[in-house]
Amino acid sequence: MWIWFPEGQEGLIGTLRRATVQKTDDSGTQQILKNMTGLKSEAFEDVYRPQPHGFSSHAPKGSEGVFLALGGRSDRLLALGFEHKDFRPKNTPEGGTILYNHTGDVVRVFKEQLEVYHSKTIKLSIGRGVKQSDDSHCTVVMTADSVTVTRGQSSVQIEDGQVTHTSPHVVIKSPKVDLGDIGGTPVGLCGGGCATKVFAV
Repeated sequence: MWIWFPEGQEGLIGTLRRATVQKTDDSGTQQILKNMTGLKSEAFEDVYRPQPHGFSSHAPKGSEGVFLALGGRSDRLLALGFEHKDFRPKNTPEGGTILYNHTGDVVRVFKEQLEVYHSKTIKLSIGRGVKQSDDSHCTVVMTADSVTVTRGQSSVQIEDGQVTHTSPHVVIKSPKVDLGDIGGTPVGLCGGGCATKVFAV
């Protein structure tokens, strides 16, 4: 597809053509498509793929998009878009947004509901992102088998049939604590009677 600017200036002539990405370098300050194939025998290398602020993606091999040849020159290319026909979600409702990857994990933001699905682990952290150590985060980690809440040296892990609380100091503030079952189980004192305060040593 050719687009001709009405000004007629040679420097403003641009071309848009379909392409398929084969290899991507995402390690630098810009994402570079190291290898792209276009129409028939066309092949291009080291093409810059601009991305909007606040969002970054790494399209899998075989993803399709378009490239723009600035000034109509094949040595001045910009890669635009790129998604894979086998992995993109379908039938998204109007106004909906989906963040997805190539293994089926998704975050859906719909009008009435936010949905997060991952096949292995979901981790929520309070902090400043990947540059900050997890030691200073408050984190919630959900897997298929457990939910763990961690803050510093303290953590609570909830599993099927078991809750494990790990902390250097545990404080329970409640007007009533039932041990064993509803109604409680008396805790005996060494000298007889029942305890009103219990310290684990």
